[in-house]
Amino acid sequence: MNDSKSAPPFVHRLDPIFRARSVAVVGASADPRKLNAIPLQILRMTGFAGSIYPVNPKYDEIDGTRCYPDVASLPEPASVALILVPAADVPGVLDQCGSKGTRAAVVCSSGFEEVTNSERLVDAVKATCMRHRIALVGPNCEGVWSVRSNVLLTFGSAARRETLVHAPIAMLSQSGSMAGAVARQLQDSGFGCAYIVSVGNETVTTLLDHLDYVIAQDDVRVVLLFLEGLNDGERLVRVAARARARGIVIVALKAGSSKAGRAAVASHTGKLTTSHAIYRDVFRQAGIIQVESLVELIEAAEAFSSVSLPRANLGSDAGAAVFSIPGGTRALTADLCEARNVPLARFGTATTAALQDALPAFGVPGNPTDVTGQVLSQPDLFERALRIIGRDPATTSLIVQLANRGPHDALRYQRVIAETANENALPTVISFLGDSLSGVQRRDFAGHGILCARDPADAVRYLSWLYRAANLRPPAVVDVSAATRTPDAAPLAAGWPGAMQLLDEAGIAVPRWEILAETGIGTSAARNLRFPVALKVLPEYADHKTDAGLLRLNLATASCVDQAARQLREAVGDAKAPLVVQEMVAAGVEVVLSTIADPDFGTVVAIGSGGVLVEVLHDIGYLAAPITEGDVEELLGRLMLSRLLDGFRGAPRADRRALARAALGLARAFAARRHELDEIEINPLIVLPDGHGVIAVDALVRRKPVPVGETGKPHSQVVARA
Repeated sequence: MNDSKSAPPFVHRLDPIFRARSVAVVGASADPRKLNAIPLQILRMTGFAGSIYPVNPKYDEIDGTRCYPDVASLPEPASVALILVPAADVPGVLDQCGSKGTRAAVVCSSGFEEVTNSERLVDAVKATCMRHRIALVGPNCEGVWSVRSNVLLTFGSAARRETLVHAPIAMLSQSGSMAGAVARQLQDSGFGCAYIVSVGNETVTTLLDHLDYVIAQDDVRVVLLFLEGLNDGERLVRVAARARARGIVIVALKAGSSKAGRAAVASHTGKLTTSHAIYRDVFRQAGIIQVESLVELIEAAEAFSSVSLPRANLGSDAGAAVFSIPGGTRALTADLCEARNVPLARFGTATTAALQDALPAFGVPGNPTDVTGQVLSQPDLFERALRIIGRDPATTSLIVQLANRGPHDALRYQRVIAETANENALPTVISFLGDSLSGVQRRDFAGHGILCARDPADAVRYLSWLYRAANLRPPAVVDVSAATRTPDAAPLAAGWPGAMQLLDEAGIAVPRWEILAETGIGTSAARNLRFPVALKVLPEYADHKTDAGLLRLNLATASCVDQAARQLREAVGDAKAPLVVQEMVAAGVEVVLSTIADPDFGTVVAIGSGGVLVEVLHDIGYLAAPITEGDVEELLGRLMLSRLLDGFRGAPRADRRALARAALGLARAFAARRHELDEIEINPLIVLPDGHGVIAVDALVRRKPVPVGETGKPHSQVVARA
């Protein structure tokens, strides 16, 4: 991580795009059938109030508007240039814009990073923008929307509309078609949006620059992200923390969840690490709600922009109340809530008694509540029971499950549902049995703080997002400099001593050890180490020593060490092979603790169940540095490892805090040497009983490949491995 990445260099320069007072449309066409004619039409159709300057030497005017031969001829510097010329002409146009005084541009033209042999053209775009301090969106993008300002700089068909609905939703996308699809759906449904950004190739400004910008705006409550990958993922965690501090929810759909690992296959961690797993866990660390489809992305936007979050930290009895007319959905909804971690409210005795009094004898006054079909013959039953449930102190959200007349009953009971939701500050979902209201009706219900779901599964899914956002920890203040500065450390030694040096820098204890380079070593070990001991070959002979039979444990005497040394040296075919002898460690919970250099997120910490079962259980999670003890504890709570640390089957509780401190220390040590390291893996790290700390039994250190020319060929150097 470096300081240049920690500051958002373009955020303060994006206003000319989103608050433009004038637009130069460079490459505009008078032929309405051509793509480069559409942006001019959209600006007029959507009511842009500023000056529009078409630029094209072929025309004197376009549809009654004067057209200029070049940017230099404009009567004033435009706030932003929308550029639609062939790729080869883009650097020259940008240079004209910069010389004229225009400091922002949106380039829709293709033919840059997405094609081969375009490096010189891309470099020219970057250099021109840097020279003139131009904030550039694109190239190869579908453009931007700023709805409140009626600034729509795009050729996308979704923007061809005379009426725009402004709502506190921003969409930032690395795909132009996905940005357009979301914009169309939000506008067509009447939910609306505030900002749409198709970032294109991110040649100058990035998706994270735009995220930094939109979370600072007063008309944004929800930000949607469509991601394929990030070049500066470390920054995402920091920007997301600022969003959470402002009460803004970020929802992400990530494409490209391949199984390709990002770390070396020589390590256990590398075999388990995938881009998908890292993004999944870092999203959780950052408080970003991850969804799995375009439909879910749009639904999450509607949910977070329409209803409040459930009240949090009200105790174990608090949760969702399920108010059901059909009795058959009660068990189904309860199962769905458990599967999606949506807590169910436990009603107080007063609520239960009031429901018993109100419901027919065959109704169920618990939660989920069975109101029964008697609501059809007793018109006041629905309202009486719903208000009783809504007032219970444990009710923090509400599912109203309707029956086969769902749409009819939703409209019939809309007033009482809305009053119950608003009077008790309850996010509320009406659930149908496969039915649906029209888009206009759904938007009307949302305006009253009520979501509509086609079935119980959708209803519970919506609530799961809301509860996840409500239960996010406040963003921690992290000293980034402490996690990234390079200490005045001695050069990293080669081999086993280098691995031990790194662990010392991380503040992680290791058993006493010696490298034994001579025969007759048992006597030396007896003098300096406490028996029993372990004996193993050094990493240049084998990576996975247990699998290769190159590890001996619980050697109780010097003669046992001598005998084992002869066997190991014979196995590797070197009578003078150096060996490591270590004191044995007391029993504890075996953990794998790693740091890897991830191309998207920089220093990534991996924690999971360790020892010989690491590749069997696949019980591992990830955090992007810098991290806090709270991040580690939250991650542990999602792993099977947590049960072992808490003391499984009578075992003592393990030192969880020492494990968290070890993770922080390893992350700092790795970040300080990121210029030379690819990975550090400790497996196993023994977590001792509470209060006794942790101890690293073995470590793998992988250095970055040595550049060609220094050794003749690139390679990765393994420093130490059991």
